[in-house]
Amino acid sequence: MGNSFVKDAEFLKRQQDANTRLQEKYLVLPLGEGRKLELDKLDEPIFWAKSADDAVMLVKSFKVDPNFKIDFLSDITAYDNTDKKDGPKRFVLVYQLYSTTTQVRIRIKTLIDLNEEANTLVGEWDGANWLEREIFDLYGIKFKGHPNLRRIMMDERFTGHPLRKEYPMKQREPFSDNVRLHLGAHSLPGQK
Repeated sequence: MGNSFVKDAEFLKRQQDANTRLQEKYLVLPLGEGRKLELDKLDEPIFWAKSADDAVMLVKSFKVDPNFKIDFLSDITAYDNTDKKDGPKRFVLVYQLYSTTTQVRIRIKTLIDLNEEANTLVGEWDGANWLEREIFDLYGIKFKGHPNLRRIMMDERFTGHPLRKEYPMKQREPFSDNVRLHLGAHSLPGQK
């Protein structure tokens, strides 16, 4: 039992050291102007980048910075910011990063508008391919340089992006050429 406390203390110290390093290196003016560092309930950093390009630059920097040793892209996601709670732009793009050696987590957030594009991270992490396609499909956010930016979850004929807040929650989009599915609960007309 005592060993788990020591391990947890080591992890907490590494996370605190990483937070300090973020402040010292990445918030220094003039480069850090427009960036912001917040801590969540677990003291894990939420680093607000000044633009989508800045967010990608930060992801690449954290990957090679020996203080962080970020070697795993946990997730890329987005959310609709129509209430403008997090800033003046329409969406918030979120990158979840993790170091498997130091157990340090860093979350990068950036604001992005409807007509803006983020740079792809497929060259850095192969796993970014499907994550970026999912964001494009569900929110309509485009990624410059993506090798295959097309729908991944919704039918190619589907119009709109279902996780945008203006999309009607109960809207259905029937396609006239769909094959009728029969599960056997009731027989089709003309069958026994």
